[in-house]
Amino acid sequence: MAADPHGTKEADSGFAAQALRAGLGPQEAEALQRKVDGYLAKVPDSRQTGPNTVAFPGGHVTVGVPGEKHPRDLRDPLRSFADCGTALCGWENSDRTSVYVWEGCWKHDVRHLSGPGVWWNAQRGQMRAHMYGAQGNRIYTTPNAYSEDLTANWSPVYWLKPCVPPR
Repeated sequence: MAADPHGTKEADSGFAAQALRAGLGPQEAEALQRKVDGYLAKVPDSRQTGPNTVAFPGGHVTVGVPGEKHPRDLRDPLRSFADCGTALCGWENSDRTSVYVWEGCWKHDVRHLSGPGVWWNAQRGQMRAHMYGAQGNRIYTTPNAYSEDLTANWSPVYWLKPCVPPR
């Protein structure tokens, strides 16, 4: 059996088993895997790390379970939803069903995000984040943490960099 680009078939079946143990039915687990596969296809250098988690250098995505209002990490049954912790977080759609968490203090490629969304700046120490456009020019700097934009537009943002010290 040949390995697929996101891991082995054995790993995929392990993630499916984890989803079933977390209370999803077989059809829900399949629908979730299709969503995860979509993130794996569009997020640069990503890999699946759980039934609904995708890691990328410097962060991760918790993919929302189809039909649920808020993302939750199926590997941790004690947590009812995924949160930002002390990082910069973003949702591609205003429905907030899947959450990106950027923790690495470098420029992250976010060209795969587009349209309406949300970001939360929950970084420690009143840190800010820079957002950059297609030409690499800075187009926006978030206010010091804690700050948020519930009506953000990801379309002009090509890269973002957390961990910018406060002014």
